Parts: sequence; structure tokens; C-alpha cells
Amino acid sequence: MLQVFTMSLDSVLVSAIMSKDVKTEVEEQDIGAILRLMDVNDIGSVVIVKRQDKEQIPVGIITERDIVRTLGRKAGDLKEPLTTFMSKPIISIQSNSSAREAMQLMNSNHIRIVVLDLSGKIVGILTEKDIFREMLKKTGLVDDFTKYG
Repeated sequence: MLQVFTMSLDSVLVSAIMSKDVKTEVEEQDIGAILRLMDVNDIGSVVIVKRQDKEQIPVGIITERDIVRTLGRKAGDLKEPLTTFMSKPIISIQSNSSAREAMQLMNSNHIRIVVLDLSGKIVGILTEKDIFREMLKKTGLVDDFTKYG
């Protein structure tokens, strides 16, 4: 059954299921600012960028899991630099890739994926939940999922 779902993901582009509202923060910011950004926007990850001219170059990502793991190892100060918490290098996929390719990349690296366009600009973020929702759409179970998740 799972093979049927993953095969159907071959025809789904990442751009069709990704979240387009990606929150970013510059690497010079402290973790307290990231926690506030996550709380205010009800999100689980923030892409960390380096500003180069007028471009934002993705250099890492901070997830709720990264924060818990780092604070669990050492009781940290909320003024700690983001480099203490972020996962790097960033693993990305292009928006014209298939959802199946994205799922394989996510599974092998245990990550959320930052989605880039052909020029390297951040255009979205993809989570396992996005792919799971698409799989449920294919079965007609998506209404039940949206009620609970």
C-alpha cells in the first residue's frame, strides 16, 4: 500500500505542497528572537540566512528539536548565537522536484527541507506533514486529518 502512495508522489511537484511562508532570520540574531518568532507565528522552524548584498543566502535551519537538544545538553543562555543551535549545512531541494524525491531526502536525513528555486532563492519549506497531507488527499482521508492535525 505504501508503494502505491509513494509512486503517486512522483507526479506531485514540491512547489504544489510546500509551505510558501518561510520565516527567516539573520545568523547574528540570538535564540531568544527565534523563540519569539516561532511562538508568534506558530511555526516549528526558522531558516537562518546570511545577507549578501540584497540576497538572503540560507546557511542553516533551527527547529524546535534543535533547540530542545541543545538546551538539554547544556542549560543555555537565550543570548547564545544561532550557530550554537542551528543545523548546517542546509539541505535543500528545488521546487520543480517530485514529492517522492523530497520524501526520500527527508527520510535519509531526518529533516525538513528548504525549497529553493533555480537561482538558489528560498521559495518554501517542506515538512513530513506536508507530504503526509498530500498522501491523505490521494485517499480521500484529508478531511479527517485536517480536523485533528
